[in-house]
Amino acid sequence: MTFRLILIALSITVVPGVQPAADPVRAPSHGFSYDYAVEAALAAKIDVRRPDPRELRAIFAKRRARVIESIPDGAMLLFSVDRAQERRLEFQVPHSDNHDFIYLTGLDGLDSLNSALLLVPASNGAAGRLDEAPRDRVALFTSADPIAVAKRTGIADVRPFAELERELSVAMTDFRDWRITQVRRWPLAAALSRSWGENEKVLYLNYPRFFRLGEAEPSRLDTFARIQRFSPEMKILDSADILDRVRMLHDSWSLANLRRAVEITGDGVVEALRAARAGMTESEVMEIMDFVYRYHGATLGFPTSVRRQPATGAEEGPAIPEGWIEFVPRSGGAILRPGDMVWTDTGAAFNHYSADIQRNAPVDGTFTDEQRRLYSIALNVQKTVIGMVRPGVTWWELHDKAIAMLRDAGGYDEDYYYGIGHFIGMEVHDEGDYLIPLQAGMVLSIEQGVMKPGEARIAFEDDVLVTEDGYEWLSRSIPIEVDEIEQMMKTPSAFRGFVENRANSLQ
Repeated sequence: MTFRLILIALSITVVPGVQPAADPVRAPSHGFSYDYAVEAALAAKIDVRRPDPRELRAIFAKRRARVIESIPDGAMLLFSVDRAQERRLEFQVPHSDNHDFIYLTGLDGLDSLNSALLLVPASNGAAGRLDEAPRDRVALFTSADPIAVAKRTGIADVRPFAELERELSVAMTDFRDWRITQVRRWPLAAALSRSWGENEKVLYLNYPRFFRLGEAEPSRLDTFARIQRFSPEMKILDSADILDRVRMLHDSWSLANLRRAVEITGDGVVEALRAARAGMTESEVMEIMDFVYRYHGATLGFPTSVRRQPATGAEEGPAIPEGWIEFVPRSGGAILRPGDMVWTDTGAAFNHYSADIQRNAPVDGTFTDEQRRLYSIALNVQKTVIGMVRPGVTWWELHDKAIAMLRDAGGYDEDYYYGIGHFIGMEVHDEGDYLIPLQAGMVLSIEQGVMKPGEARIAFEDDVLVTEDGYEWLSRSIPIEVDEIEQMMKTPSAFRGFVENRANSLQ
């Protein structure tokens, strides 16, 4: 496995021409400076398809500053990593294990091989003296060209990856043993050693977020254990404990990309459902959807699912072994028939940010009375729960409302196996704290439906941004009302000619 280590050892670089916003008072609920209104205003001005490199450097510098501000003691060291293990019962994309590194540097793919990131907050009260005033430090150790990486990232201190071992080894020496000459010669290591002091030395490391105890261990765990063996005073903590809180409250780049991912997803859903007709397979509808995403420069946030929903209820699909959910096709060869509904669970990802949408449509273009009845039940629940979203509300309050409404509508709570939703972000099921109330800047999926055996299955999922005084329904532009769906199905798809010619050629 390859790594990339970035050491954050310098003050955040301010890019010329980009003025950082004034930091608001630190909110004790999340431990770092965050102002949703400022981030939302900035997001509205970002062109995520052609971003200004100077703006990007400023955005990622602010992210690193927030993480440094959140570190209570010690330092944080992040290795860039390849995918090592499959996550149990969740979706992954090739960059999943590397998302924390990408989040703080903007580097991915070949640019992030054999690298790592270390954040060292200023330790004003630590014993001993440095050769300069204590300050937050940012340094990047890379296997690429340090000058090119420094220019791209805006990180002033970028070094060859091979120097990482030397800096860490020197830093682990107790600061009381450092001669003045050494303090001056090794300013980064000296600052880290001084921060650690003589007793408990805290180091946050990026342990695997997605792990299987029965599979081979990621190689970096050996490095983590080696650090602790050489210094028994070292207290190793999981960097996710800090990064989850930072990533959970979305900044301008996150908000702008999530909005674009939702827009692209809506385009794909509409074109594919318009093209759906009796005689097509689930996979054929899925491929149209996925093509639209890729045409827009997006990838898949997770494998697209398109399923036939007959009036008598969905047929049982193949059992999915635990841990292999993404390796079992989520769209199959079932042929759509007159009178069916077609359902999709899908999400495009743009610049590593994923949408998550579920929609339903009648293959014939018009709902039957029974389909309309069930659809209206589920839609009423969806709109009611979305309308409850606001700062201070808890996940369980949203969930319990859905359960109560589904129960009152005819016992549909008994077959509702979803939870009411989840955070979205760089993962379609993103990391976050489900035990705290909602806060402005969080982005959620809200999902539920009517799924009683023997009846048509209707399920919705929408993406919702928590704002200062309520919510923004990001995916509202994707048709969802009964009349919107029927009008959508009456409008020819851009793929109509291709689908009809293909169907005729197979007759």
